[in-house]
Amino acid sequence: MDLYLQMGHGMKSHVLELITKLNKGCVICSPANIEQDRLVKFSNDIQKKKGKVLLDPQIYFPQKYHKNLSQYSYWCCDDITSLTSGKTSYQEILKPLVELNQSINAQALILPSFSVSAINDQWDEVQKKIIDCAYHFTKSYTLFHTISLSNEVMMDEAQIEKIISYVENWDVGGLYIVCEHPNKSYLVENPLWILNLLSLVTGIKRLHKKVIVGYANHQMLCLSLAKCDAIASGTFLNVRSFESDRFETIESDNISRRSVWYYSPQALSEYKIPYLDLAKQGGLFDSLAPSGIMKNQYSNMLFSAEIPSSTGYGERESHRHYLWCLRNQCSSAVRSTYKETLDAQLIFLETADQILSAMRKNGIRGQDRDFSDYVDVNRAAIAAHKASFEFVLSKEWDSF
Repeated sequence: MDLYLQMGHGMKSHVLELITKLNKGCVICSPANIEQDRLVKFSNDIQKKKGKVLLDPQIYFPQKYHKNLSQYSYWCCDDITSLTSGKTSYQEILKPLVELNQSINAQALILPSFSVSAINDQWDEVQKKIIDCAYHFTKSYTLFHTISLSNEVMMDEAQIEKIISYVENWDVGGLYIVCEHPNKSYLVENPLWILNLLSLVTGIKRLHKKVIVGYANHQMLCLSLAKCDAIASGTFLNVRSFESDRFETIESDNISRRSVWYYSPQALSEYKIPYLDLAKQGGLFDSLAPSGIMKNQYSNMLFSAEIPSSTGYGERESHRHYLWCLRNQCSSAVRSTYKETLDAQLIFLETADQILSAMRKNGIRGQDRDFSDYVDVNRAAIAAHKASFEFVLSKEWDSF
């Protein structure tokens, strides 16, 4: 499973740094965060460093106004707000969108779609029209169609199954899935939500189509059990979870300065620096340190002889460390068999649980980024997924 970099506010330097270090990688560009006349140069910069580029059209809420999105050529058609009804002329959207993807030499073409709170035949017909129209303008691109789902859909198993039945008849090579988190939460506390996402990805993979799950975070490492092709994540939380507010300009879309966090990959949790000082004083800090391929230049300074708050570890290092670790966690998540992948995920959760238990006893918490309350969420979702899919995935693992 790959990690794609989901572009957001202030991510340009982080993306170029990580692509340079890895000598590879894929970036999903965000029209909401870059002007169209700067997109070609940015894409060229990525490709010069041997990276690949995709473009997320971000037409999730066509009725809403976003000052940057509205300036793009594919957005500036008269009837884009009627996209959801199936009455719009999709040529006015797709022709400039294809041309834009060609200008940046995109790896594949992500087709636009709107976010929905109900799945029905009308929705399916609109998706087919968008896909069919795209083939009028390009035959060379692999098409990834967007599926954007509200929390209501994510909590409804019947609607998830309906999506899979519709996707079977879509002439696309893959799906780009974005899902609204409940209550605008960063981490998801409902195991049914996680289970339904696992089931959706599993169903689509069994149709031999590729799957990218956008706006994701480390909780989605369990998607390795569905042999998901890639998850996409970024620096700030609004590119690690899907929120409608990000695609509407009301007064200002500037991002306020955040606290500095450190991500402990084996604990699946993030901690503010003062709590790291406490862990250092209590002799627990080393258990939060990255090891093996997780070690990196961005967080090495934290594990010197000094207390963490005096090391100069800042927001830049925090973001790059998180993405470095998540990329390595993704690359090792899918194993050669379903059973090996399942065992690895369960061991992963057990290890995190043990570390977090020791931290809790000593008052060291990651606050709203602490994974303590989510270990059992993922365990429950994995157990339910295993009950439904263990046999077929064990048999079909090598086929997709």
